[in-house]
Formats: sequence, C-alpha cells, structure tokens
Amino acid sequence: MGGLKWIGGLAVAGAAFVAVPEAKANTQRTCAVDSVAVIDARMHIKCAPIPTIGHTQAIYYFAMNLSEGPAKVQSLIALAIAAKQQGKPMVLWFDMNDYKSVPGCAGSNCRKLRGAAME
Repeated sequence: MGGLKWIGGLAVAGAAFVAVPEAKANTQRTCAVDSVAVIDARMHIKCAPIPTIGHTQAIYYFAMNLSEGPAKVQSLIALAIAAKQQGKPMVLWFDMNDYKSVPGCAGSNCRKLRGAAME
C-alpha cells in the first residue's frame, strides 16, 4: 500500500494529526509555528527559528494540498493553531525531495508535509 495511513484526528492532549511517514518521507523537523495559512489549493505552516535547534536547510514552509481531504487538513490546521497558542513545538515529517506536488510550494523554502504531531 504506498503512501501514508491516516490514523488520527485532533486529540485534546498529546499527539494529534498523525500520518505515519514511510521511509521515503522520514525527514523530520521540530517546528515553532509562526503562522498557519490556507492559500489557493494548499494550506501551509511557517516555522520560526528555534535558536537551540536551527533549521533544515532554510526550509521554513511545510504545505499540504487541500485535496488531501477535509478531515486531515482541518485537523492539521487545528493542531498547528493549538501549538502556536500553547507555545509548544510540533514535529513535522516531510520528504526533502518533494515540493513539486504541492501547488505554490517553492523548492527553495517549502516541502510537502507528510505528517505532524504535537507533544
């Protein structure tokens, strides 16, 4: 079965939107959520610098097609907003080589989001 398995929605406490990343999407990043937006056919999370951790090759934006499904996209948006409001970092999973599959995601600073969690 290729791709990801959708295994959850928004939880009150602990991890929330979680798509289980496969090996090819195994790059992960800790993200201090700076902003969450829905633009055209995508939603994106912008990460702010975390001085003690640094960045993953200047990648600040992580995006997902709105066509991924309303429950998945809405859960991710809610999780990102909660992380920002609570000042908690998120863990984001992405494929470092995939930016072309999300409209408007530039190779210089954006990657397709595969999964996310907040602890």
